[in-house]
Amino acid sequence: MKGFVSLCFFLPGILFAEINPWNLRPNVRILTRKEVSHIVLEKRPDHFRVTLLVSERFPYNFKAMSHPFFFRMEDEKKAMELANQMDKFLDTGKSFTITLNGSEIQTLVWGEPD
Repeated sequence: MKGFVSLCFFLPGILFAEINPWNLRPNVRILTRKEVSHIVLEKRPDHFRVTLLVSERFPYNFKAMSHPFFFRMEDEKKAMELANQMDKFLDTGKSFTITLNGSEIQTLVWGEPD
């Protein structure tokens, strides 16, 4: 009985706990609509880019510069589809997780990491 009562008190806190961004690796970012100000399509000589203009994390975003993180895409149609899909996903209030190699986005996970 005592175990059941303690489970009822602590389980909701564990289930609804948010991920602390300061506990993530430096090359991993969780992005929401608050951090992503623009989604830009760029044409380069050998590829296309879907660029996210991202602001700093919360305590350091006052007077901070934006950072461009980009996906390298081979086809303009696929780049436009990805940009529209990310824009609609961010408009729903959800977040996605990116893994970076410099400024290039290596992986995209729809949602927060486990």
